[in-house]
Amino acid sequence: MAERAGPAVVVFRVVAVLHAALTIVQAVAAGGILQASTVGLVVHQAGAGLLWLVSLVQVPVAALAWRPGGLPAWPIGVSAGLVVAEAAQVAVGATGVLAVHVPLGVAIVGAAVCLAAWTVRARPRRAAGTDPRAPGSVAATAPSARP
Repeated sequence: MAERAGPAVVVFRVVAVLHAALTIVQAVAAGGILQASTVGLVVHQAGAGLLWLVSLVQVPVAALAWRPGGLPAWPIGVSAGLVVAEAAQVAVGATGVLAVHVPLGVAIVGAAVCLAAWTVRARPRRAAGTDPRAPGSVAATAPSARP
């Protein structure tokens, strides 16, 4: 039977999937801008701020999913990298440098979607001492009750 993920892992999954969904909304809104849609521009600008706020929340949530949640530490680095990339994306978008804004946006969408997909499938490792068969667990190192 599979173990249930703890609350920190569940919250990280929700935030990562929300983050990825918002990046996709940004891409759709950018398409609206290319079609000269005023609504697309408004959604894209408002979405940029919301997306960055969600990415800021994602970093500490990723840390909690690592400790005590049991996931690996690397999603913290990816989440922090997305914060930096999205801050740069907002700045580059405000200056109108599309030669950087568009490919950076594609990279952000790819990274966020890949992280969210991994997060949904990831299984936390067991805490030390909870699996009696695991090397180094408390139960494995305890003296045997047998003579």
